[in-house]
Amino acid sequence: MQYGLNVDKCEEIKKSGGVKRNLFTSLNVRTTGYIFVAGLLLGRVNLLLNNSNSKGIAPFGLAFLLAIIMNNNRKNNFIAALGVGLGYFSIQDTLIDKNMYLTSVIVLTAIYMILKVSRNRKKEILGFFLILASFFVYGMIINLYDLGVNITLCLVETIVIMPIYYVIKYSIDSLEEIKINRIFSTEQMVSICILFCLLVAGIGNLSVYDYSIKSIFALTLVLCIAYIGGAAYGAMIGVAMGIILGVSTNDMMSCIGFYGVGGLIVGIFKDTGKLFSILAAIVIYVALGLYSNELTFKFGIEILSSCVLFMFIPRSLINKYESEVNLENKKNYTVDAQLESIKDEFSIKLKELTEVLSAVSKYLGDSTENENLLIKNKGSALVENLADRCCSKCENKSSCWELEFNQTFNAFQKLIQNYEEGKVEVPKDLQRKCVQNFTLVKNTEAIINNYTVDETIKNRLAEGRRILSEHVSNVMNSIDNILNDFKKNVMVDLDMERRVKKELNRMSIQYNSVFCYIDADGKNKIKLNIDECDGNVNEYCTKNIIPILNNLTRKKLCVRDDSYNINSETKECIVTIEEAPKYSIVSYGAFIPKSGEVQTGDSYTFGNTNDGYYTTILSDGMGFGPEASKESKSTVELVEKFMEAGFDEDKTINTVNSMMGMKFAEDEKYATLDFSKINLYDGEATFVKIGAAPTFIKRGNVVKAINSKNLPFGLVDEVEVEYIKGQLKAGDILVSISDGILDIDKFANENFIWLEEYLKQVNDDPKTLSEKILQKAKKLSGKEIKDDMTVIVSKIYVAE
Repeated sequence: MQYGLNVDKCEEIKKSGGVKRNLFTSLNVRTTGYIFVAGLLLGRVNLLLNNSNSKGIAPFGLAFLLAIIMNNNRKNNFIAALGVGLGYFSIQDTLIDKNMYLTSVIVLTAIYMILKVSRNRKKEILGFFLILASFFVYGMIINLYDLGVNITLCLVETIVIMPIYYVIKYSIDSLEEIKINRIFSTEQMVSICILFCLLVAGIGNLSVYDYSIKSIFALTLVLCIAYIGGAAYGAMIGVAMGIILGVSTNDMMSCIGFYGVGGLIVGIFKDTGKLFSILAAIVIYVALGLYSNELTFKFGIEILSSCVLFMFIPRSLINKYESEVNLENKKNYTVDAQLESIKDEFSIKLKELTEVLSAVSKYLGDSTENENLLIKNKGSALVENLADRCCSKCENKSSCWELEFNQTFNAFQKLIQNYEEGKVEVPKDLQRKCVQNFTLVKNTEAIINNYTVDETIKNRLAEGRRILSEHVSNVMNSIDNILNDFKKNVMVDLDMERRVKKELNRMSIQYNSVFCYIDADGKNKIKLNIDECDGNVNEYCTKNIIPILNNLTRKKLCVRDDSYNINSETKECIVTIEEAPKYSIVSYGAFIPKSGEVQTGDSYTFGNTNDGYYTTILSDGMGFGPEASKESKSTVELVEKFMEAGFDEDKTINTVNSMMGMKFAEDEKYATLDFSKINLYDGEATFVKIGAAPTFIKRGNVVKAINSKNLPFGLVDEVEVEYIKGQLKAGDILVSISDGILDIDKFANENFIWLEEYLKQVNDDPKTLSEKILQKAKKLSGKEIKDDMTVIVSKIYVAE
């Protein structure tokens, strides 16, 4: 069976390998095709030396062939030579020395097929020497030039080839890096554009119904580069195209003006879209045609054909190459790449920390001893301890522990077991033969008491280890959650940054730097560094900057109280401006301690969080007075701190429950928790109740009670957190209470009915309503307050 499995796997590998070879072959065919076509077109490009002579020179083909030879691929060398040779052959009537170029192609190809030169510098020198030599020999033998004339002509043509070779080679190297270098420099883009212009010029005088294919494709290329890269690249490609086509047609100035102005105009209007960019180009071309008296029907058809071709280019293809050309997209990509690198580095460090915490948690939580063996060892140790105390100096020691070891050992175990079970009973075997029964009983009692105390301490320590292990594990999980949030895409908004800078400059607002981004929750944030804030950052920004940005973004922005700081050394203000929440909440808390007590046992807090939420926390400590206050205050502070540190509700509640359940004190203390969290942007509310009284939501005359059956902290090992969701809106009132409000009649079923009915009848501000509820509860209880009473009333408003 195993042989069959292995054979199948081998066949799969062979098949997959065949696929890879076929793909590799197809890539070679594609590359070969590109090289052949490029060689053919570049071989057809010629330079006219003067207006009177229709024949010129063609250095571009040889320069391309030499650039391909530098890549050390003989197959590509041959294909390039074939393409360049065919290109020269196709334009032989327009060349001064048509056979001289073919001879140089043959010499270059043959020599490099035979010789192996490893260093590119030597290969370049050898290539230029071979071209010079072939030109020289051809001039002396075929053209019969004088020595001085021949040397001059050979040097001039060879020197012309050199810069063309370096431009073409640089552009080829740049194109080969497209898979690994996603960001091209300006020099690389210029060289690539020159290469494309040369390829278009290689089309020559081909035409369809007397319409120039070269002119149509040249204008289409200019429109594409200008639309992708903007005005700068449009002007650059236009001028390059004008120069290259101009030197091959002896009409350079007209070509530069025609293509250069067209590329500039399309680049300027690129933000308006394809259609308006084309319309702008047509208008400027018509104007140029009228001005130069060259506006003909043929001229118009070629322009319209180029515009139609440009319109049919897919948007996806334009977007693909825009990242290579557009400077703003380049910057965006660079910033994103740097940000991702920083995030990855930071994530690695946090991941290492979580691994350490995981190991610590595992060490604290794992038991290193087998429990059954541990219990057996403890039993043997107790027997040995008791024997050492009572039998070490006994005269019957040898008869008991040497002659009757098993019976004596079992009897001692039975005696210890009896004392553990609370029975003061000596086994009959020991009563019969032991002469120190009284000493035996006293020592057994002392050993068991000591053992009980030790076991209690050990159990407490074990419980502490377990709680600490759970806490470390929760910390580890929370760091993982924070790490996952950190890894979420935080998008740098360069377009917004540009607009903000432009608007601040227009309004004469001084600033040092601007950074705009969209956080993981999709909220826009603008970080400003400013020098002048008059000592009050919030007031300065609200008065001078926020109105400007509100008009710019068409969104309501704000500065949170905790989102700015001032550098004490440079006095520079760093402020983060973000989208303002849709809602604001006003809360008021009122309380009355139990009759006869000065201090209430309830504690509470409420307020905004850093992540756009509003939380309310209310805890009722078991009992009353300072001890209950201490327990409830600790609960509120722990929950608040854990939530601020990034712990989620489940881990926070279970960690606090574990800490409250540590029974180190003689009198066990417990506490309830009433927790609510409201999203200030969409009004979604989450309620969590741990042994707490109901929360009431009042909307108009409708009142809804939210309740849960969870026990208070410390009564169970693990809390099954129940999340109660709700959707709130402006005008809603939330009422959170401690159980003292409802403990007016502990024997009444659903003793919150009175409060529910009372809330339907009143509609006041939070302060007035909380005080009215307290007075109503006090009145119903006969003015005797049986337990601490606390009320928190929160009302939701539309943020101003």
